[in-house]
Amino acid sequence: MSDITFKFPDGSEQKLSNQEAQTKILSAAVKAKIKMRFGCASCRCGTCGIKVLEPDALISMGRDEKALLERMGLDASNGSIRLACRAKISGQHNVTIDLSFQDQYTPDGGSNHGAL
Repeated sequence: MSDITFKFPDGSEQKLSNQEAQTKILSAAVKAKIKMRFGCASCRCGTCGIKVLEPDALISMGRDEKALLERMGLDASNGSIRLACRAKISGQHNVTIDLSFQDQYTPDGGSNHGAL
């Protein structure tokens, strides 16, 4: 079991305790009614990009996720930028998600003005 902590742009945090291994970040957020930007929820649109402060706490990125992040011009090399619809917790480590990252990009590569 792992804890997921969501850090919001205003500096506040919300912790989801005792999350099962293989839980997707997006699924946990939706279930807890955490305000997070997302779209298709199937790794096609890139809307749900997040910054992960402990990338090793997640299961390795698949080819589809890596390819979409690269097409969007986001650095997928160290695992700190992920798509919440694909990122799954390992169940062995706690993880912190920085949602302020969603204010820094748009899926089409344009600037984002904080619309969540």
